[in-house]
Amino acid sequence: MAREKWKYLVKDFDKMVDTYGLAGNLRQCLACGKCVGDCPAASVSPSYNSRQIIQDVLDGNQKRLLASEEIWHCLWCASCYRACPSGIYFPMLMMQIRFRAVEAGFGLKYFQTYQKLALKAMTEGMTFVPREKGRAKVEKLRSEMGLSPWPEVSDKAKSEYNALFEMTGSKAWVDSVANKPEVPVDLNYSKGRINLE
Repeated sequence: MAREKWKYLVKDFDKMVDTYGLAGNLRQCLACGKCVGDCPAASVSPSYNSRQIIQDVLDGNQKRLLASEEIWHCLWCASCYRACPSGIYFPMLMMQIRFRAVEAGFGLKYFQTYQKLALKAMTEGMTFVPREKGRAKVEKLRSEMGLSPWPEVSDKAKSEYNALFEMTGSKAWVDSVANKPEVPVDLNYSKGRINLE
């Protein structure tokens, strides 16, 4: 199998991806595979491999990584983190990789769900509100527990939440990404080591 061309590799890509220092110990990865063994996404998606994703971040293989559909398979359940002997917080790495991919126009179809949740949180103070049948179940359970049937979010809390979105630039970022053209993604890891020409 052909190896990636060195000209496509980005030096210090791991530092570029992990701008917030949320997964600063990537170089401590032992490549033991415990993360993959405990991963529900890897159990149903044969090409998903967190160990390979870490290696590509360290190698600087930005081109394959950002254009891969596999980066959208992670469920953020943190099973990998719990199993990792080095304590690598892989879900936070995946979040940052996805942000980079979206900024480059990759995976926008997956980002639409996040966008809806973010906008709902910004306007209503809640990220998820079930449909009528689900809401009835929640209201019944809450009433049985002696709580108000539905959690109330005050107007003050909503305005503070909205202000956080504005102050952090989150709203502007979500809006800027919404108008980007979609760049196709592919199952890049199912092919093994690929030639990027």
